[in-house]
Amino acid sequence: MTRKVKIAALQLPGWTEGQTDVEQKQFRVDALHNWLQQAGEEGVDLVCMGETCTGNKLVEDAYAGPTIQLVQKLAARYHMHVILPILSKVEGVLYNTALVVNDKGIVVGRYDKVHPTRGEMAQGITAGNDFPVFDLAFGRVGICICHDISFPESTRVLGIRGAEIIVWPNLWSGWGEQLCSAVIQSRAIDNGAWLVQVNFGTPDGQAWRPGMLIGTSGVIGPDGQILSNAGRYVGMSIMTIDLDKPRIAHSFTWSDDDDIRESVLADRRPDAYGALADPNYLIPAIPPKERVQPLREATPTP
Repeated sequence: MTRKVKIAALQLPGWTEGQTDVEQKQFRVDALHNWLQQAGEEGVDLVCMGETCTGNKLVEDAYAGPTIQLVQKLAARYHMHVILPILSKVEGVLYNTALVVNDKGIVVGRYDKVHPTRGEMAQGITAGNDFPVFDLAFGRVGICICHDISFPESTRVLGIRGAEIIVWPNLWSGWGEQLCSAVIQSRAIDNGAWLVQVNFGTPDGQAWRPGMLIGTSGVIGPDGQILSNAGRYVGMSIMTIDLDKPRIAHSFTWSDDDDIRESVLADRRPDAYGALADPNYLIPAIPPKERVQPLREATPTP
């Protein structure tokens, strides 16, 4: 059997144009519209773009704003599922969120970033508190946003809930190419899942340098192999995967070929992982400039 899914990672402009907030927002929305249409014409099943893809200066209602209405229209027209990462309000509360739109143009779910940065929280962004998975026409999808992937627990929760594809919209920058690659690829490997990495593009004619947005949007296989890559500039990466083809490893836990995802889940020892959910191990957040001595390992309260 096969469950083929054609995935598009839209690498939108990592900059804005225009003099006013309205003009800059429109620049971003126009880019989104243009690339969504191109993805639709390619016949993709699932499409995603980078974190807060329409910016954060003009925040709109997640469910009733003009951006989601545009996306719903295009999703229905081209019969494609869309993950829309957007900074928006839900019942007056500000979230860094990702809306899940099915191939009929219906919003079927929402994920709110669980690990906003300290800077985001200072802007009033509220943290989510769960990692839901979404059953779409082709399979089960989970979402992490940017800083979420810094924590192995984020994708592990999605993995044990059966996510076959993990979509990761982000704004990561190139402050360490080896670090970025190792973290991103390991999250796919850890869970035997397909990972869709979606970032933003550098302007044409401008050299990419460490510290800039990493780009390289595309699909990573369950074995950590990079299967598609949009490079550094604006564009789109398309890859067709087969969800019925698991990652097979030899002598991973059995002395034979085996589905590594099933083996990893079977060999887990949640009874030994209590410290992961123990609040006594939390270290208070102290701004770097206010730290007078190195951080020490947290000691549980008796």
